[in-house]
Amino acid sequence: MVVMAQLYKKVIFDNIHGYITLNRVEARILESAYYQRLRWIRQLGFSFYIFPGATHTRHAHALGVLHVMDRILRSIGLAVPEDKLFNPKAHDEKTTFHRMMRLAAMLHDIGTFPFSHTTEIAYIAHWRHQQKVGKTKYVANHENLGSRIIQNTDFEGGVTKILKEEGIDPQELSRVIAGESSRLLANQLMHSDVDADRMDYLTRDALHTGVKIGIFDMDMLIRSLTLHEEKGQEILCIKEDAMNVVDSFLISRYLWYSQIINDGTGYKFDLIAAKIFEYFLENGLAYSFEHLMDRVIQHPNEYFTFNDSYFMAKLHEYLAGRIMHPMIRELSEMLARRIPPAQVKVAPVVPTLIESEDHRKQLVKETQSAMDWLTNEIKQIDPEAWVICDIPTRDVMFTQNMDTLRRRFKSGKEVLSSRDPAKVLTRHDEPRLLVEIPNSLMSILSQYRNFIPRVYLSPKVYEVLKQKKILEKMREQNFSNHK
Repeated sequence: MVVMAQLYKKVIFDNIHGYITLNRVEARILESAYYQRLRWIRQLGFSFYIFPGATHTRHAHALGVLHVMDRILRSIGLAVPEDKLFNPKAHDEKTTFHRMMRLAAMLHDIGTFPFSHTTEIAYIAHWRHQQKVGKTKYVANHENLGSRIIQNTDFEGGVTKILKEEGIDPQELSRVIAGESSRLLANQLMHSDVDADRMDYLTRDALHTGVKIGIFDMDMLIRSLTLHEEKGQEILCIKEDAMNVVDSFLISRYLWYSQIINDGTGYKFDLIAAKIFEYFLENGLAYSFEHLMDRVIQHPNEYFTFNDSYFMAKLHEYLAGRIMHPMIRELSEMLARRIPPAQVKVAPVVPTLIESEDHRKQLVKETQSAMDWLTNEIKQIDPEAWVICDIPTRDVMFTQNMDTLRRRFKSGKEVLSSRDPAKVLTRHDEPRLLVEIPNSLMSILSQYRNFIPRVYLSPKVYEVLKQKKILEKMREQNFSNHK
């Protein structure tokens, strides 16, 4: 008599992808305090102040990435049948890889900070300040926090313990999530121009905000993926006849980041929140990153509370206090009551398309001069007035262009075996970079990046600037000649 293996399935319904089925290890992690915390972290920070429907969470997004990852693996022929994937006793190499990639997708945001990237901006800024004075122990970002959770919670209720009990190597899983696996394909699936994470968040964010510019044809994109073997390494490629859908995907992402993420009204509130939280970190009013890494994650129930509610509780606690910094008090009141700051959009402090590093350096120089000039004018009017100047360290781009890739890699073969850039498998079974194919839009658009500097002020100060015609005076300045 043949005894059939008992399969374990947990089914969840998602408003984007429909039914998502989890296996046993995924279901166990789902119920942990570490993962449940993600239910209380909004995917788009304070964007719900602008788009009321944008209250979706990292929890839903991460499950969506798992589902997209599974679809990609099935499309490229690396998925195993259900009788293996959902059989807890199956541990062959192909099954383990399938599970590993689904888990990497599911856990890639396990270290996310409150309001997602909003407070992470504050942690990174605080870390840079601490680094200058030699007080840093860890690089502060959600990737390091997530890796710590995956590898260092080997106790009851911990993610590490669950992974080990289910035959998953926590260290290898961390390497896959970081894009540092010895298997190139695993890195591409997690970190590339065309990865599972981007496919889910563009679709999910577009639906919940109601903004259509992030929409692309996910079904066709996934179906267009294929594998090519080069010197024993599998390379993820796009079929040549589907280049247009990849171009469309990369254009959608560029427009989404340019218009919604980096230059929308929602970003104003995210930046205000980041400034407030950075002040909290500098004054010991919130968990330091070292405290999170060394202590908090060792206590699941305590770490569970490190979510959006943690930030809002700190904000309200500060507003209820007696001793307050004038700028932080005003910013806190504005954030709590949804009062946006005024934004100065006078050249060169405006979004600008750039096409070279020299162009960028010149723009940064001019923008900094303009910001210094404006700050000086404001301080002459009101020495207590605050100004938030934000010069981006990274620009919004379609993808890396050929010149950038040539500088990074010694040879064309190295570029083809790199993680990030999209590759196309030609009709002659030859892998090529998308950006080097003449009839791909990316061969041209990859030359351009969107440089988005920002200056924010108190609405009252902005009105004074208009009355005194300071902004008109600013327009007359030639900041390219300022020193």
